[in-house]
Amino acid sequence: MAKPTPLQFRNILVAALAAAGFVWSVVVGMQWWVSAIIGCACVLSLASAYLNRPGAN
Repeated sequence: MAKPTPLQFRNILVAALAAAGFVWSVVVGMQWWVSAIIGCACVLSLASAYLNRPGAN
């Protein structure tokens, strides 16, 4: 397994923070669209980490 690149590490960190923010927004009871935006940020960060993996063309 290849070592993650700095960009992948940053994307995974942002995804983890966005996931925590999503859970917090649901627990606190924020409006649904705020939770949706935070959830999309998590998904996009994970997708970016996957697409920037070493050896991806």
